[in-house]
Amino acid sequence: MSDLLKTHIQNVLESNHADAAKIQARIEELESQGHRIVTGGQMDDDVWDIIDYRTNEILAAGNDGAEGFEAAGKDLDPSDEWIHYDRILEDLGIDYVTADGLPESLANVIEDWALSEEPDEVAAFIGWPVEKVEEYQAL
Repeated sequence: MSDLLKTHIQNVLESNHADAAKIQARIEELESQGHRIVTGGQMDDDVWDIIDYRTNEILAAGNDGAEGFEAAGKDLDPSDEWIHYDRILEDLGIDYVTADGLPESLANVIEDWALSEEPDEVAAFIGWPVEKVEEYQAL
């Protein structure tokens, strides 16, 4: 199983690295048109946040569920100019990397971890230099 996980993580990083240029180009194009790119969303039934993609500033957060999330989004972006980062990935056809032998939901969790802010852990697990992991995690 360890080899399967290592291979999957390497594939995730390589895919992310290959997609980085087209994601950044699309983000820059949207920003030049006046759009703001945001991340965040529902973390569970109640808790949510809205985060600026460029600055990591938490623009809004709450624990009042989907209704609160939607209300905050409409209040902060009344002209509907903000675009969620996930929508950019969807529009570009970028999805989670699959792995034969791993359930899809587990592969997705591993991908989220592999692209997280822990390059030292990822590098140690797969045997890559930290610098290479940082480069391949970057967008």
